[in-house]
Amino acid sequence: MKKQVYAILLGTTFILASAGVSHAMSELIGMSKEPVWPTSPTPDGKLVYSVTTVGRAGAGLLEVVLTADGFPPGVTVTFSPSVLRFTGNQITSQTATMTVSCPGLIPIDCFPFTITGTSQRESVTVTNEVLYSASFLAIRPPTLVLDHLADGGFRLRGAGATGKTYQIEATSDLAKPDWTPIGSSAADGNGRFTFFPGRETSASMRFYRAVEAAQ
Repeated sequence: MKKQVYAILLGTTFILASAGVSHAMSELIGMSKEPVWPTSPTPDGKLVYSVTTVGRAGAGLLEVVLTADGFPPGVTVTFSPSVLRFTGNQITSQTATMTVSCPGLIPIDCFPFTITGTSQRESVTVTNEVLYSASFLAIRPPTLVLDHLADGGFRLRGAGATGKTYQIEATSDLAKPDWTPIGSSAADGNGRFTFFPGRETSASMRFYRAVEAAQ
């Protein structure tokens, strides 16, 4: 018998879905997607995810075909590789790159899209529950997250309004801030934007904010 399990995206996080099977030949154990907040530096940029499938081939070869559905018209999705192959009887994981191409300002966060891994005997699907409407994404105020990169640099990930351009400003003192513009970044169809600030050597601490640029 085969079972199909759906994972629901609460907030912006996919959780691991698992499927149990009764046969001994092969098992498609589960599937997950990351990151929950992909980066896209321009409105026409591509969103890149990693889709990890867990399986066990058992007595034979297990092939899992990856597909996606539910995206708005004009959006294309590709997987590399599109088929994940498992051999041996140990539980292992395989990862594919999912690239979502969004021409123009298309807010995919407003659609309950799904990702499905299908083998010969069973399948696992993860889907997301839409929590943001297109009208909210059009007016959302900007927020920033600062990432420390492996090379010692930094990355700013922002969430704001669809298609807006944000001026990135920095200061070394929040008590008496002197906000200095250091660049700008355009949000994509989901209001996400990315900025890489240069390394600051003249101050021990640095703070950042995003403000909507004058149109």
